[in-house]
Amino acid sequence: MSTEPEPGNGPPDEAASRAAYVESGLAILGLRAAPEEIAVVEAVDAIYGPRLQSLMAEGFDGIPHEPGADMSQPPRTAEER
Repeated sequence: MSTEPEPGNGPPDEAASRAAYVESGLAILGLRAAPEEIAVVEAVDAIYGPRLQSLMAEGFDGIPHEPGADMSQPPRTAEER
């Protein structure tokens, strides 16, 4: 008797859960992805996901935006404005 979970029994396979998550997000937009495309999405998430999550956790709420910001230039200090 195997201790491996069978489909429909026990916790879902983590890779299958990730693929289903990506597929459902794309389905909302009316898009479909091949397994190779889902693998690319997962690879990009593995690279950038942890850094993005830590950046989002910083909570930049309450920081005033720069009035008249020019996105082609570096941010200016209050004295430079």
